[in-house]
Formats: sequence, C-alpha cells, structure tokens
Amino acid sequence: MPSPPIELKRHFHTLSEKETDEVVDVVADLIVNFLKAKRGPEQSARGEQERTHERNAAQQSEAR
Repeated sequence: MPSPPIELKRHFHTLSEKETDEVVDVVADLIVNFLKAKRGPEQSARGEQERTHERNAAQQSEAR
C-alpha cells in the first residue's frame, strides 16, 4: 500500500529592500569564496590586491 503524498506548505513573503540587499551580499560572498577556493597558485599573487579592493567595496556598501 503506497504512502500518502506529503503535503508541503511554503511560507514566504516579499523581501524588503534591506533584506534583498542582505541576500545579495551573502550570495556574492559565497560566490567569491567559492572562486577563491578554486583558484590555483598562479593566481595567488593578485590575492592581496583583490582583498584590498573587496575591503574598500565592503566599506562603501556599509556607508550606504
């Protein structure tokens, strides 16, 4: 005898502008961290320059 289907109920609402910005920031950080983890040793020479750029960009977005 088959099991009855599971009823799923989704709870969601429209995100505010602030919540949307937070989600975008978190997803961008995840992508950047993933790409950094995948890069090879030949790309590590540019690492400090990229970190400086990211810090500056983060400070600018926090100032908003």
